[in-house]
Amino acid sequence: MRISTIRELLNPEFKKVENAKKTEPAKSKSSSADRIDFSSSGQRLSEANAQVSVIATQLSSQPDVRIDKVNEAKQKIQDGFYNTPEFVDKLADKLAQDFGVKKS
Repeated sequence: MRISTIRELLNPEFKKVENAKKTEPAKSKSSSADRIDFSSSGQRLSEANAQVSVIATQLSSQPDVRIDKVNEAKQKIQDGFYNTPEFVDKLADKLAQDFGVKKS
């Protein structure tokens, strides 16, 4: 009389798997046929990750402040550019457009 293990009782497929393991030929652990295939999505993700790394490296080498833009804004302030009626009208139109206010 054979006493079944708990695994065999809970999973009827266990016996089939165990029998299949016994009948399979032994495989070499250092097989040269081992390989990994990635899906096209995985390959694209890997390529995108590499591109992000390159961009991050390039961005980290850039200064945090673009001094040329700062100097340009300072000069415009000194020249009174932002106080002109043309600039104020343009700014008001842009703000109205951004907030969804229609011109009358």
